[in-house]
Amino acid sequence: MGTSTSSSGGKAGSPFDPEWLSPGAPEGDSSGGDDGSNDADGGPEDAAEGEGSNGPDDVNGATSSDGDADAAFAPSRRFANARSQMSAYLSGGGGASLRAAAKSMVRKGMGGPKRAASTMRGTAGGAAALGQFLAAARDRTDQGVTDWVDRVRQANLSADDLILELVKEVMPEAGSVDAESLRNAAAEALGQLYELDPDVDFFALTDTQIHDVMAITIANDVCNKMDLQLGQTYEKLKYDPRQIQLYRKDMRESPSCSGASS
Repeated sequence: MGTSTSSSGGKAGSPFDPEWLSPGAPEGDSSGGDDGSNDADGGPEDAAEGEGSNGPDDVNGATSSDGDADAAFAPSRRFANARSQMSAYLSGGGGASLRAAAKSMVRKGMGGPKRAASTMRGTAGGAAALGQFLAAARDRTDQGVTDWVDRVRQANLSADDLILELVKEVMPEAGSVDAESLRNAAAEALGQLYELDPDVDFFALTDTQIHDVMAITIANDVCNKMDLQLGQTYEKLKYDPRQIQLYRKDMRESPSCSGASS
């Protein structure tokens, strides 16, 4: 998934999650993610000096005791502090800066842990669907899955093509940024499994392997969300592109990323 963030995203006062992502869902309980890749009241890092007088994790002056936002609508410049912390990380600030960026992205940018978890329901559901499919393929408990596996085995696909077909079968194209992010996250998780064991049989995975694929899919999608929301930080010309890619690889392997929405 790329890091382009040319869209200005939702303006201040708009819902955290656009209505079109989950028609009919209760306010603040949408299953989709907000693609507000720019803050409403300035550039991607126009707020290195902070998030306003109420502190970096306050949302419109109202937060609950567990850090969730009481406000139903997004504040202005909600990702500004997260981008400032990401800049510090890219400048050599280490894991502490990355953790601060992830924390601020969740607590202010995404409206708090509970709202972020609701926004990421699609991620959890997609990872669960992938795990169920892999288990059914191994155990041959679903005739439709079994027939599909038999057809794919006969096609003798390469590992890359097999991964693409598997992801397409479990997660059909939906045309949204969130859906594409999840598909990419799943493909990367399966690809990582193949890199670790080139002889792996995707249709005969152990429970541990299936669990790992699901967990890595979720972690990858969380990191994709960070790319989407904070990606303009990477585009600053003052950073070496090769170094940026190394930092992004470290970010994907960091517990700060995989635990950002917890």
